[in-house]
Amino acid sequence: MENRLNKLRKSMEKSTFNELSFSEKMRKEIHKQINMPDERDEVVTLAILQLLLHEKTGYELTGLLRSRGFKKFEDNEGSLYTILHTFEQKRLIASCWNEEGAKLYQLIDKGRKYLRKLEKNAASGRIVMKGLLGE
Repeated sequence: MENRLNKLRKSMEKSTFNELSFSEKMRKEIHKQINMPDERDEVVTLAILQLLLHEKTGYELTGLLRSRGFKKFEDNEGSLYTILHTFEQKRLIASCWNEEGAKLYQLIDKGRKYLRKLEKNAASGRIVMKGLLGE
């Protein structure tokens, strides 16, 4: 896969990006945007599924997402439970109640397969962006 991406980069350097250059200021701004916390749906989904490799309550999950820099659920924790319910309906996660009455969520086989697919796609995207920036 990386070999194909390298060939694409070389091809694009010869044609598409041949005359394109970035000022140092623009390069820094691009790096800033790349390193900025990303809260697109697929990134949030990836983070949630990674955290659910082990059983967690919704409360624990909210705290862990916050510690990863996600602010999406700070004022609207209920939206996390909507996402968790959707994941349950799609059979990506399972839930159960513990003795204290807390609902626990955990990734199941179909969810693990989906997580691997998301991780692979995310890694490919980072490789392409770094290649295009010449890192």
